[in-house]
Amino acid sequence: MRIKEGYKIRNIAGEHVIVSIGTLNVNLTQVTSLNATSVWLWEQLAGTEFDAERVTDLLTERYDVDRQTARTDAEAWLELLRKAELVRE
Repeated sequence: MRIKEGYKIRNIAGEHVIVSIGTLNVNLTQVTSLNATSVWLWEQLAGTEFDAERVTDLLTERYDVDRQTARTDAEAWLELLRKAELVRE
């Protein structure tokens, strides 16, 4: 999968949110807010192909977390991106 083109992370009122760039009529009824780990993952993966295994690798390399916990977190993060329609598979 890949993060869709046309989305950027912006800091708005102290929160990191994903915004669509270059869109005049933006639907703000669904705003996706990111924590620090999500921002870091987004930055690491933007412009690349990735899967749950790659996200798991990144999490275990950066944090003191066992592989199973990292895999569970990776799958949950990817599901949130899918639901928000921010990735293409």
